Amino acid sequence: MHICHVNLARGFSGGERQTFNLINELRNQSVKQTVVVLKGSPLTQMLVDIGITTFEVTHHFLGHFALSRLKPDLFHAHDGKAVYWCAIQSKLKKIPYIITRRVDNPLKSKVTTRAAYLRAASVVCLSRAIAAQVNKLDQNIRTDIIPSTFSSFTADADKVAKIRSQYKGKLLVSQVGKLLHHKGVHLTIDVARRCQAEHPSLQFLILGSGPEEEKLKALATGLRNLDFLGHQQDIGNYLSATDILLFPSLTEGLGSTILEAWQHKAVVIGSEAGGIPDLIEDHQTGRLIPAGDTSSLFEVLIELASDPDQREKLCEQASNELKNYSIDKLASRYLVLYGELCDGTLH
Repeated sequence: MHICHVNLARGFSGGERQTFNLINELRNQSVKQTVVVLKGSPLTQMLVDIGITTFEVTHHFLGHFALSRLKPDLFHAHDGKAVYWCAIQSKLKKIPYIITRRVDNPLKSKVTTRAAYLRAASVVCLSRAIAAQVNKLDQNIRTDIIPSTFSSFTADADKVAKIRSQYKGKLLVSQVGKLLHHKGVHLTIDVARRCQAEHPSLQFLILGSGPEEEKLKALATGLRNLDFLGHQQDIGNYLSATDILLFPSLTEGLGSTILEAWQHKAVVIGSEAGGIPDLIEDHQTGRLIPAGDTSSLFEVLIELASDPDQREKLCEQASNELKNYSIDKLASRYLVLYGELCDGTLH
């Protein structure tokens, strides 16, 4: 079996991390793989370092005839631009392709989009919410649900202790991710403002960067209990230092950061948006609040902050659930799907 993965994203975020995790695990299982990436992608060197053959293209409409000898059993599109690249390759070579869709945004009802998704042998969705959006485009699109995996970020006990020593006597409440409006960081800032006077033992940490950064920093003016720490490479240390992780997204494909928080024994409060309820079972593996509801976020945060027994119970139950999201299990599910579809060569 030969799988050609295609990821044409310009930068490197959660989708590219998940792409790499899958490729690396399949490599461990001796699956033959090649990868098509956008020229200059941070993925390229990471893949070369683990011995994966890569091809660079400069646009999703280009490189098709230059790679005429590339004839895998299946193409796997990992981002939006890759969908169109794979659709063209499939048309030229009569080879099937699948799509992994990671966001719960509505799909544009363009002729090209509809055709590319209908032609796919399967659209793998991270959550039920994403699958619902795909089937709104066309009920005839086949969808399969395979969630993300956690990335096994490591933590160093000494570095974790150093982080906690900077906030001695505080309960650390973090939010991790890109600073985008739909991530709901403005809700966390509102809660921090309320807590500054009423609950001074809570310290809020915002970990990440993005286009909303300056706007959010302006919104947080005057808050002494909230720090913007930017993008951190050693995120495992910060998650391990965190007591409660806030995940108040307004929309969300799944939320793999939740899994990484579970790995590091941080309790998660998530919103009832997108695929988050696919992960969090309220009062079992975390707490859920209505999306966009600042009052509920505040109330649940204060409840957990004052109840260490509940936090410990939720952490234990979430940790038990984590095994269902290991990379070996999820790679095995992809292998089953690949095996089913590789015989479906197009004619």
